[in-house]
Parts: sequence; C-alpha cells; structure tokens
Amino acid sequence: MTNSEQEIEAKTKRMNEGIDTDHFLYKILNPKSMCVFGANNNLIETMGSMQLRNCIAGGGFDENIYPIHPRLDKVQGFKAYNSVLDLPVVPDLAFIILPPKAVPEVMEECGKKGIKYLIITSGGFRESGSDGVGLSEKIDAIANKYNMRFIGPNCLGVYNGWFQYPKKENAYLNTFWIYVPHKRGNVSLISQSGTIAAQTAWHTNRMGLKIGKSISIGNERNIDVVDFLEYFREDPQTEVIGIYLEEIKRGEEFIKLAKEITPKKPIVAIYAGGSEAANRSIMSHTGSIGGNEKIYEAVFKETGVIQTNSVTDFLYYLRTLSFAKNNNVFPKGRNVGIITDSGGSGSILTKMCEKFKLNVPRFSKELQDKISDLVPPTGSKVNPVDITFFRNYNDFFVKIPKILMKSGEIDCLFFDGIFDFQEVFEVMEKSGYPVDEKIKSSMGLFFTMIIQPVQKLVRRKSIPLFYSGPQLYTHPLYREFLDNDVHIFDFWDQPSKCMAMLVNYSEFRSKFSK
Repeated sequence: MTNSEQEIEAKTKRMNEGIDTDHFLYKILNPKSMCVFGANNNLIETMGSMQLRNCIAGGGFDENIYPIHPRLDKVQGFKAYNSVLDLPVVPDLAFIILPPKAVPEVMEECGKKGIKYLIITSGGFRESGSDGVGLSEKIDAIANKYNMRFIGPNCLGVYNGWFQYPKKENAYLNTFWIYVPHKRGNVSLISQSGTIAAQTAWHTNRMGLKIGKSISIGNERNIDVVDFLEYFREDPQTEVIGIYLEEIKRGEEFIKLAKEITPKKPIVAIYAGGSEAANRSIMSHTGSIGGNEKIYEAVFKETGVIQTNSVTDFLYYLRTLSFAKNNNVFPKGRNVGIITDSGGSGSILTKMCEKFKLNVPRFSKELQDKISDLVPPTGSKVNPVDITFFRNYNDFFVKIPKILMKSGEIDCLFFDGIFDFQEVFEVMEKSGYPVDEKIKSSMGLFFTMIIQPVQKLVRRKSIPLFYSGPQLYTHPLYREFLDNDVHIFDFWDQPSKCMAMLVNYSEFRSKFSK
C-alpha cells in the first residue's frame, strides 16, 4: 500500500466519527432490514426486481429482506409474505415499487405494522394531473397519521456507499435499478432527477469521481432537498455536495443552509429550469414548477453555490473539489505555471487559463536560469515551459515541477505530457527492435517513483497540480492517478476550467477564515 493510499484509508476511518445514528435520514440510508413491494423473479422486465437485486448485491442485509407478494412463495430466494402485517419483524424500511393507486393501502398497512421509514419509487402522483394530486394528498395524510418519513414518490431512492460502515466494511445500499454502483468517496449527490442520481455512475467511475451517497428525491412530498442539506452539513462522510434542481420549495431555509455550508463544504448545482420548454419538461416528469433562471443564479451567487449548466462540468467540478478536500490542497492565488512536451498543448492551456481569468506570468530571469539546464535548446522556459522532447524522466516530471513550486511565482501548476510508453514499446518490439526489460519494468513504478514525491510537495505547498495527457481514463496508469486522488485529465479543455473554479472557491472560503 502506498503512503497516499494509507493516508486515504486513515481518513476514511475518521469519516465515520460523529455520525448521528438517530437521525431519520441515517435510518433510511442504513436500514438493517427491509420489506419490498413490487419485486418478483423477473430480473429483465420488472424494475422492482432489478432494484431488489441491487439491494441484495450490496451485501449489507444478510437475510433481513422481506418481499411482499400476494401469489409467490419465494422472491429471488427470499421467503415472500402475502402482507406486511404477516411479517415476523418490523422492518426498518419499506421499499414500494407499485402502481400509484396501490400505494395508499400499502402505506396504511405499513403504518399499522409500525414501519416509520419508506422509499416510494412509484410514479403517477402530482406529475400526472388531478388524480395524482389526490393520491399525493392521501399519502401525506397517512404519513402524518403514523408519523412516517418517506423519500418520493416518483424517485429511484438512494445509493449509500457508506452503508453500515464501519461495521460492514465493503457493503453498499443501492435501490436504483441501474446495476452499476458508484465508487465510495466524499461526495454526496441530491437530485430531483433519478437519471442524474443513478445513470451518472458509468461516468463517475470512469473519470475517478467517488460518490459516497446519491439521492433521488423525486416529488419531495415528505423529505426534500433542504432535509438532505441539513443532514449532509453534519455528515462527516460528506465533504462535497452536488445538487440537481428543478425547483426549491423552501427557499428561505435553502438560502440559510447553503450560506452555512458552502464555506466548509462546497456545493455544486445544476438548475434545469428557466425556459418555457424546460419548465414544461419538468412539469411533465416531476410536477414541479420551474422558476426564473435569473432568480436561481442570484440565489447561488449570494450563497456561494457553484453553478453550472453542463453535466460534464458538474461532474468534473465535483471531482476537482473532492480531490482538493482529500488532499487539503487549495490554491492561494491565480498565478499559473504550465509545463508541456508540446507547444500546441501549451498554447491551448494558456488561452484557456486567460479565458477563465487565471494569470500565466512570464517567469523571472532568476527562475528561468534555475531550469535552464533542464530545458533543451529547442524548448522554452518563460512559461509555458515547453520541453518539446525529453530524455530524462526525472528532469521533466520531478525536478522542473519542484523548482517551479518552490519559486514563489506560481499558485497552481499544469503539466501536460505522455506518461506511459507501453504502446511505444509494443510497436518497437513488433517491428523487431528489442526493448530492455528493465526499462519496461520501470514503467510499472512510474507513479510510486515519479509522481508521489511531487505530490508530497503539492500538499506541503498547497499548490494544486493538474496533469493532462492524450491517453484515456481506462489506461492503467491513469487509474493509478485517480485511485490516489491525483488530478489527471484526458484532454486540455477541462483542466483550466476546473482550476479556475477551484481558485474561485478558494477565494470565497478564505473570506470566512480571516
């Protein structure tokens, strides 16, 4: 295990300290037992069956799953019961995936059984017109009658990568129908869209964004975005919050909470409403009424919430902030240094930095002299530092970055290049040219021997270093970067945008630390 991995593991242990296990949202996110309505043995065509299978796959329930089915004796290997009233125990959570008209009766039975917490996936409530509004009012009344709390309706439920941690080290709770779970981390998502909460898992896993909790809150009849913000404010497992919004029901509470949270835990938000067509789409799938986009922009600006209209930027911003939090590395200014092995990538990075109001200063003569012997005559040492072609790994990847970070002339650093030559070796060998085995094996130590020593200085100086290169996130070396929370990008446009966001947030939070 590397030093960086040991640090991450130690921090993971600390992230369970101080959790309020009596909070109603903790109970929903960490049930020890669950009854399920709407699942059968058809794992291809029945969404409830897929959702149950995901709950089983998470490995946290042992045998404490109780399917409710009027005809089947067994559901996916578990004994089925005709009614929740027949159960031998009172489950911690009821999970309902039934036609909407069946929900009130089932809720009534859950109330009689003594169940206090529910997830209602069923759609067809306020988003479907007057009949749905009537059903919504019925379930509200039942919840009030039995003092129940529920997520939904019209939602996919929850993903909790910290499920019953640390008692269950590797368990997770995934009530989504998507079979791909997120990888556990310090980011929590609250989404009024099930798609954003669930289907982003493929992207987050590919790009190294680690999601600890993802919540699909649906129509928010009982539990809303403000409830989860209150919970995540105190949750030690949550250090960064992402929100997908179509409406805010409790505006004053949202503003007050966001102002309290953002100096300590950054919030990144997408607001999907604003236009006539967007509001119409929102109304049709959640029943929400979208508001004026300018109002939301003003709210986000006032509260320090980081806004974006791009899902790609949303995920990259969350990853950037997650890594910054894990390493405790935030820039102290806007001066940027750039190191590349290509004039083209250096020019693009420079232009993008200036576009987002980052400074790319010309290095002092003293600093240029310090790196002069490390830069070939064909290169440039003024900033960007263009190596053009390098023969010495240590000079390019270690010495130059360290000199720049110690100079006092930069607050952030970009490094663009090719980090692995496995494909080159394969072509050389295919063409009949033998490659020394020592050289090939040394590439396997690249991260440990080259990148990690630089990362120690990154943390000590609090100078974020963003790597970028032409290879894909599926590349084994890139996975090593991402698994150790080291910023790496697979192209040149995102790093500048993410660094500018990080600088802006650092300036914002510094106002509260004085």
